[in-house]
Amino acid sequence: LVNELPAIEGLARVNIVCADKTGTLTENGMRLSEVAPIDGSGVGAEQLHAALAAIAAADPRPNASIEAIGEAFGDEPNWTTTAVQPFSSALKWSGLSFADASGGDAGNWLIGAPDILLDPASELSARATAIGETGRRVLLLGRTAVAVDQPGATEQMLPVALVVLEQRVRPDAKETLEYFAHQHVDVKVISGDNARSVGAVAASLGLGSVDNAVDGRALPQNSDELAEVVSDGTVFGRIRPDQKRAMVKALQSRHNTVAMTGDGVNDVLALKDADIGVAMGSGSSAARSVAQIVLLDNKFATLPYVVGEGRRVIGNIERVANLFLTKTVYAVLLALLVGIAGVAGKIFGFASLAYPFQPIHI
Repeated sequence: LVNELPAIEGLARVNIVCADKTGTLTENGMRLSEVAPIDGSGVGAEQLHAALAAIAAADPRPNASIEAIGEAFGDEPNWTTTAVQPFSSALKWSGLSFADASGGDAGNWLIGAPDILLDPASELSARATAIGETGRRVLLLGRTAVAVDQPGATEQMLPVALVVLEQRVRPDAKETLEYFAHQHVDVKVISGDNARSVGAVAASLGLGSVDNAVDGRALPQNSDELAEVVSDGTVFGRIRPDQKRAMVKALQSRHNTVAMTGDGVNDVLALKDADIGVAMGSGSSAARSVAQIVLLDNKFATLPYVVGEGRRVIGNIERVANLFLTKTVYAVLLALLVGIAGVAGKIFGFASLAYPFQPIHI
């Protein structure tokens, strides 16, 4: 769906495509791979599963991760939500406090990114990172002593389990990346997920590597330095919505024509500022409304066809322009020759030439 007609031609001139991992390189849906309890948490398997089911059931707008947990633990307990800390791209975690059917405390639960909730130097953080490097998504489930909407909830958290989720790489993703490489278009993967996990998925498709993945928390604030890092890098993780926008602007500052693909509200700023914004048909209404092109089949592999169509349009315009330019040059030259011949005929007394074309011939 083309919201702005010039976007087809604009996409044909793009030399950098910024793509999200989820829904672009991987399929939208996720599935639960395993739940690894952490020794010493004091939470039994039954309570652990009940907490995960309650978290999934209480989320009014679940993302792909929470949906996968809900599918795995469908039998929700009869718990009542007493406090909520919504998920945000800045926090990278969410929390819920519950009361059981009798009104007793059912716990204050946090779930989110291990590299945000844990000490990076801890053994558990290293374990989560090692799992993430296999290309899977890892969430940490923790329990805290205070309500989740209170200050210091994360500081008093006790890790309970690692929740491991799997995503399937799109079967057409590698072919699409190869097409862009052949067309001299650079692809940069920008995601809010763990940088090494994103790097593992991209590396499986021949794009970048785990060790070269850039963590968004280490990106410089200075626009010139940011442009240097973004131009040299390929895979970026833990990127906030405002950073996506800044990265697009940084690439544009180096005279690049940038396309941005995305499907969520967190992609809206970057979609709007990119030269060409491409949204997925199943994405949020905000993303679809600001994008110039919407891929109704939700396939990143559709983009090569759009680029090819745009280049055909440009090629046809150039051919028609060459035709009219050639016609105009010939008409001008003939007019000059006929005019010169007419002047010479008057001077030397011979018959002048008639212009060889009538208006209908033109």
